[in-house]
Amino acid sequence: MFSEKELILDETELREQVALLSEEQRAAYQHCEQAALRRPSTYVALNTLFFLGAHHFYLRRWLRGLSSLALGIAAATLLLGGQVLYGFAVLLALAIVDIPQLLNYEHLVHARNNNSMRQCLIRVKKSLR
Repeated sequence: MFSEKELILDETELREQVALLSEEQRAAYQHCEQAALRRPSTYVALNTLFFLGAHHFYLRRWLRGLSSLALGIAAATLLLGGQVLYGFAVLLALAIVDIPQLLNYEHLVHARNNNSMRQCLIRVKKSLR
């Protein structure tokens, strides 16, 4: 996990590289960035439904999202099938995994956004040479 200082330095470096682009490249970059960036507030809202894995899907972490969804469905099935103890155990395990992510949501989203910015910059440089 990156520190906030490292994330800010990385973002600043990326923004400096964007500033060096031509006007046409900057416009293409802005379009790409606008589609790729994620909001921390949306991530937090989706994380409240941790057992559905929606917050993982939001950050395009497909495998984690699918596993959270599968475990959430398994927990619901256990709860509805009368296996209350096992159902709550699965939900507790999901919560234990997702609570640290909820507490570090700003860093997670910032790191993901920096990576998206880097990918947009690479795409723009390649496509408009």
